[in-house]
Amino acid sequence: MTHRSNRLALAALTAALLAAPVSRTQTPDDRGFDPTGVWYGPHGPLALMRAGDTLSFSYSAAFGATAHLCDGIGVAGFVGDGKWEYVDEQGTVTITTKDGKVTMQPTKGIPSFCGANWPGDSFTREGWKPAFRCTVIDPKARFFVIGTLPSAKRKGFVVKGNVVEAIGLVNESSAAWLLTRFVGKDRTTAGLLERSALECHEE
Repeated sequence: MTHRSNRLALAALTAALLAAPVSRTQTPDDRGFDPTGVWYGPHGPLALMRAGDTLSFSYSAAFGATAHLCDGIGVAGFVGDGKWEYVDEQGTVTITTKDGKVTMQPTKGIPSFCGANWPGDSFTREGWKPAFRCTVIDPKARFFVIGTLPSAKRKGFVVKGNVVEAIGLVNESSAAWLLTRFVGKDRTTAGLLERSALECHEE
């Protein structure tokens, strides 16, 4: 084969690879496995949604002899080796997603959504429920910031006919919302969408 033929073959292969659809499956990497779904542990449920270097969570639990309560929602950032950190003015909580298990641990200060003496929590695959799929039925549904409800609108949105992955929130005052993930051509967006904007196929 001539050098010109080699160049043409290489150009054709490169074009084919660039045109090929990107897999929507998030494969294991240094972020650990994709834990998206609801996990049920000894203290309560933890809802997780991964998108790039962010891990959104919703958590509700009771711990201790007098049943202290946890009620939290937020976004943790990736810090390496399957670990994600949620940081606020009171402390840091580290979520680890490795080897098919999920753990939550206070690593600095006092977790604002649990208070003092929270021992952390751990979850295994036996207590995991995957995300379900929903179709957007509104002409345009804007994502809301993942945080205390009601929250602010974001610039990102989905339109009628788009399919999103969704999980129910487990923290208080959340029945009207779903934690969702939309995988687009260029990026994956996670955020809150109103249930009324979606038709969900299973829960």
